[in-house]
Amino acid sequence: MRVRHILLPVATGSLLLGLAACGSGSSASGSSSTTASATTTANAPVTSTHNQVAATQATGSTATAGANQYTVDLTVQQDGLGLLSVTNSSKAKETINGWPTLSFLNAADEPLSVPVKNVKIPGAAMPITLAPGQTAFAGVKWTDGDKGSSSTFVATTLKVTPPGGSAPLVANVIGTNGKKQGYYEFDITSVQVGTLQPSTQGVLVFD
Repeated sequence: MRVRHILLPVATGSLLLGLAACGSGSSASGSSSTTASATTTANAPVTSTHNQVAATQATGSTATAGANQYTVDLTVQQDGLGLLSVTNSSKAKETINGWPTLSFLNAADEPLSVPVKNVKIPGAAMPITLAPGQTAFAGVKWTDGDKGSSSTFVATTLKVTPPGGSAPLVANVIGTNGKKQGYYEFDITSVQVGTLQPSTQGVLVFD
């Protein structure tokens, strides 16, 4: 009886251990399934979000680079004559060739139909490769008119599109005093624009 009495608790203990083990295995299995499910659920949106962010950053980077590719200044030398400077503001080399496109706006930011003529001064156009920070130059000559005349265009903003550019840039107007002008008025009847050159030599010599 003592032997049977001893074996009964052992068997019962083993049975309890077996049941506990089975319970533990079920819980572990359930935990693994939950973890895998959570991992799968968590990873899917993270990967998708990462791709979307990467695509957005790439697009934004391209758009920003395009928008800030150049800086344009017009330095007034005297009445009717200015030096146009086109500076590469990007972080990569840029090649331009030809004439910048000039457009004028009035005080209400309305476009004006100013006659603009491209001339081969100081010579024919040539490809110019600009490293970051480098500048190409062109001469701009305009004919002043009587502000009260209907044939005179009164412009307060100059926009410049570099050759091959898709968007015009507002030019900074530098006065004869060497300072940026907050407001500059062009009372003009027509404009001539020379070719972009790698230096200023001869660009202001108009016929």
